[in-house]
Amino acid sequence: MAEDADEQRLAPFLRAVLENADAVLETAQSDPDALAGLITTDAAQAEFLPLFDPQSIAAAVLDAQGAVRVASRLFAEERGERYIDPGLVQRALRSGAPVVVPVAIETQDGAESAIFVYASAAMAFPLWRLPPELSAEAPSGKVVVLTTLAARTEPVARACAAFGLTGLQTRVVLAVVRAGSIKAAAGKLGISHITAREALSNVYRRTGARRLPELVGLLSGLAFGLLPSEADHAPLLVDVWGLTRKQASIALLVAGGASREEAARALGLSVAVVRKDLEQVFAALRVGSASELARTVSTMNALAALLAATRGQLGFADPRAEPLRLLPRADGTRIAWSDYGPAGGRPVLIVHSSMTSRLAPSGLVAALQAAGHRVLAIDRPGFGMSDAVRGVRAGEHDPFDVAALDVVALLDALRLPAIDIVARGGAQAVLALARRAPHRIGQVVLVNPDPPMGTDGRRHGPLGAFKEAYLRRPELIGTFARLLAGNLTRERLHRMLRQSMRGSPPDEAAAADPRLAENYWRSVRMFATGRIEGYVNEQVAMARADKPQPAPGLTRWTVLIGGHDTMHDPEHVERHWREVLPDSAFQRVPEAGRFLAMTHPERVVAALSPEGAASDATRAVTPP
Repeated sequence: MAEDADEQRLAPFLRAVLENADAVLETAQSDPDALAGLITTDAAQAEFLPLFDPQSIAAAVLDAQGAVRVASRLFAEERGERYIDPGLVQRALRSGAPVVVPVAIETQDGAESAIFVYASAAMAFPLWRLPPELSAEAPSGKVVVLTTLAARTEPVARACAAFGLTGLQTRVVLAVVRAGSIKAAAGKLGISHITAREALSNVYRRTGARRLPELVGLLSGLAFGLLPSEADHAPLLVDVWGLTRKQASIALLVAGGASREEAARALGLSVAVVRKDLEQVFAALRVGSASELARTVSTMNALAALLAATRGQLGFADPRAEPLRLLPRADGTRIAWSDYGPAGGRPVLIVHSSMTSRLAPSGLVAALQAAGHRVLAIDRPGFGMSDAVRGVRAGEHDPFDVAALDVVALLDALRLPAIDIVARGGAQAVLALARRAPHRIGQVVLVNPDPPMGTDGRRHGPLGAFKEAYLRRPELIGTFARLLAGNLTRERLHRMLRQSMRGSPPDEAAAADPRLAENYWRSVRMFATGRIEGYVNEQVAMARADKPQPAPGLTRWTVLIGGHDTMHDPEHVERHWREVLPDSAFQRVPEAGRFLAMTHPERVVAALSPEGAASDATRAVTPP
């Protein structure tokens, strides 16, 4: 029943794609204007979802008297049961709606303001995405309580690790987050104020944060996972703490790192008004500094995302399986990358496609590691958890060249003179790197590289319908992407894949394999948080791209092409890329398809070795 209700909320255009992709494809070819009109309204209603680290969520299932039946680990560690109000438990049961209240919590560092949300279990479990250990009590529990006790030591410490902070730097950051100021943090740690300031100065350099509130907000927010890119959090400040809308706007700006003067300019107010309103904000939220405000607002933002009707669709990110590292750019934005190890291996960079992110297929990672490689991956600008580069706009800049700069920055940060590359799609990004920094590239394997969008007429299934629509109306790619991301669930993605892979036996088998399907979902699901800017920039570039200039001399490159591919004709793919890469090796893999990198990782590893590439190059000089 819940599934039927969820499908009723699905945008009409996407429902049409899932029910009859061929009909939508015909419309895209015959009447693209009608197609554009159909999706514009739907895209405006798209809702993005959070992707949480389950270890950051403090929640518990209660009985009707308020006693804890089961609690998340963080809730138990923070002794959240001390703050449960039995009267609010009864109120939540009677009202049938969430009861949101601020709670003053006394800690060794002073008072903190937290939010507690009570809701009946019947309402909470279908709507909220809660840690798996709570589900066992769903039938017998009466009320679920969700709190913002999560911006504590362990989740923030993991965020520090993502930036590669040292032990001292992490201890100083944790103390500042808890104490709210450098002076108080130094006193708690028993170190000098100068030592604490020097440590924080290095932290600013490593994270790209400009001010202490921005740093605290950045790390507190990152501790939860990945929150939606578009959200208005002012209503919660207004509803829970009784702030005016103006005060809420000021609070959000200052918590984000703006000075009083910058907040005044942004809102068209005098500095005196901002200062006066900020004093009232501090009093209402029980904070004593902009840094404490930043932590409170970050936890509130996470809670607001959880309170949204997520319908349990997006799930959690496991930081152990998805190692995150962050590197600041010169403009203060950040590059997300992963180091799967092992540390002593030969470095290889896995490049993602325009439909995925840095989260690499587990089978490919394992095969590369077994062959002695240290596996790295990177989110290109605007993908996954990499920020878009400021000022780069779709159709105005080459997104692949911008991405190449990020790779060079990462190699410089890791002190790697060069790196091997495996591209599961994303060939344009590798070519851009070869143009900008050819000496930084070792062996290269391109797996099923896409030709320019308009040069191949093969279209099939939902993904083929999107491909045709993008080609016909590239100016609406952003609208299409918003619509797709705002309606993305695991079930819908798998359904689209199964339909799009029909006719390719190896890909049909891959789409039906739960392990491979889950790998693909992991690499795509960040789009559902609204991180679509990189995808849009690259799809616009590919829709408008001319044929790339030949790149002779790339003798250490190997192109792997699956014999089955419902998205592109393998014959056309090989002809196109032989003209672009005249001196590279080409290998057909007859038993593989679109998902070659996941289904045949051993072929990728073999092609990556200099011996394997050389031997196959001699066999592939003449096109078949």
